[in-house]
Amino acid sequence: MFRVSMILQAYYYWLNDMYMNVRIPLPINSNPGMVFPPRHFRTVHDVAHFAARLLDGILEHKEMLDSGELPLERAASREKNQPLCMAQYYRLLGSCRRPGVERDSQFLPPRKPSTDIDADRHVVVICRNQMYCVVLQASDRGKLSESEIASQILYVLSDAPCLPAKPAPVGLLTAEPRTRWAQDREELQLDERNQRNFELIETALLVLCLDEPLGVNFNARGFSGATPTMHTAGDRDETNMAHEMIHGGGSEFNSGNRWFDKTMQIIICTDGSWGLCYEHSTSEGIAVVQLLEKIYKSIVDRPADDNGSPQHHLPPPERLEWQVNAQVQQRFSQAAITVDKAIDNLDFYVYRYKGYGKNFIKSCQVSPDVYIQLALQLAHFKLYGHLVATYESASTRRFLHGRVDCIRAASSEALEWAKAMCQGEGANVPLESDREDDEEDARKVKFSIYSKDHLRELFRCAVARQTEVMVKNILGNGIDIPLLGLREACLEVTGDLHELFTDESYKISQCFLLSTSQVACSTDSFMGYGPVTPRGYGCSYNPQPEQIVFCVSAFYACEDTSASRYAKSLQDSLDIMRDLLQN
Repeated sequence: MFRVSMILQAYYYWLNDMYMNVRIPLPINSNPGMVFPPRHFRTVHDVAHFAARLLDGILEHKEMLDSGELPLERAASREKNQPLCMAQYYRLLGSCRRPGVERDSQFLPPRKPSTDIDADRHVVVICRNQMYCVVLQASDRGKLSESEIASQILYVLSDAPCLPAKPAPVGLLTAEPRTRWAQDREELQLDERNQRNFELIETALLVLCLDEPLGVNFNARGFSGATPTMHTAGDRDETNMAHEMIHGGGSEFNSGNRWFDKTMQIIICTDGSWGLCYEHSTSEGIAVVQLLEKIYKSIVDRPADDNGSPQHHLPPPERLEWQVNAQVQQRFSQAAITVDKAIDNLDFYVYRYKGYGKNFIKSCQVSPDVYIQLALQLAHFKLYGHLVATYESASTRRFLHGRVDCIRAASSEALEWAKAMCQGEGANVPLESDREDDEEDARKVKFSIYSKDHLRELFRCAVARQTEVMVKNILGNGIDIPLLGLREACLEVTGDLHELFTDESYKISQCFLLSTSQVACSTDSFMGYGPVTPRGYGCSYNPQPEQIVFCVSAFYACEDTSASRYAKSLQDSLDIMRDLLQN
């Protein structure tokens, strides 16, 4: 028991440092957004039926969790078959983050016994900023069918546009800085009806957001020679759809049609685009991706059960009415300014590299993750002439309550290889795509200081080092989590930080100007997020057999960064890596 208590203490060290103590807003800075292949809706009935099928799948998954039938996962590589901690899988449904003035907390529902098969279960549906409680299962009526759920969604879609007064955009307040939102929440909770609304939202399995489409002006600045988008919804491309999932588009669009504290928000747009925004503190991306992909595949594989029109015999969903005093009313306009400014600052770009994918990388006898991490380093070096502290999440689920540690890809071996690949040139190395229209430059003879054999040897050294760091992390021998434990224990015991943690080098090491993660999807989906520092980049990647999908982010306020230019440098880096290694 003492051992488990110590493990939990260590987990909360990490949880508080990574999430609960952070005071900046959740959208863009913490909550990832995920885009799934768009659907083709002909009528509003199609929207309701699709939403119903998703919710029916969520309910089935919840039943499996409550019955204890979730299969135990095991490690597939590096000391194979070790059992993996499944705790985060049980935290996805029915959980919620709560803002605090100094530190946030989490609402985590208790595990229900398997005998409680008729337990009440509901979701909160938001449409045009109006919230509704939709009951999916109740002790007096049992579990709703897909058709019955569709009728409830259809009621929401028809009722929300016809309200006599525009609802208060309470959801917009969840996009504020955490301390500010905590204060607003306390003010709202002075009213008993608002207290019940909070309870319904927190205990809901998830929040379903029914959105209006964003305008095409949310598209990112692409670059000449970029591959076209794979999926579209009307005139909207994948970058546009990603904006919708990450932040909603602003106060005049769908950012008030959210509850960013909720662990899972499924977002469905009337033009067929759909996806997810999820609050990151309860779980890593793999658990969320696996859950939604399982349900989505079931919908694709199983034709819709069209047994006539939706059933309308049920009472309509309860509309959540908020009592807003003058003080909170003023906060809406202030929150809108803050949220819109943050959204306008986000430089986001979904880039599909189609030169090759993980099949070619594996033919080079290199791990796709290691390969892509080195490509990210080379792309950064080509732009800036140096490497920076890089964060890549490494799963530590082989350990009880394990979440992630940090794989640091900016090694000395990666630096030496990147220098050699750039043939001794410094920052702003000309990209191949920059030269396409420059005939005079194209005629110049290009000299190589280093032979291909030498470059391959440096690459193999960088691969070996990156692989070593990766394996150490997933086996529990990383450095960041132990250092965090020492730092927090030092504070608890002495009340002061050891000089190691006040040293300038430690501060630099904790400022991740390149924050990355692999989000592998079995469907043609992708997940993205914002940078973790104002001067940095965020970059998720999804290696597929014949292409790699990148979600690159930066902030327009930083003159030194550009999402589209970094994507362009990535394209160039991946091209010259192929030229180096093929055959």
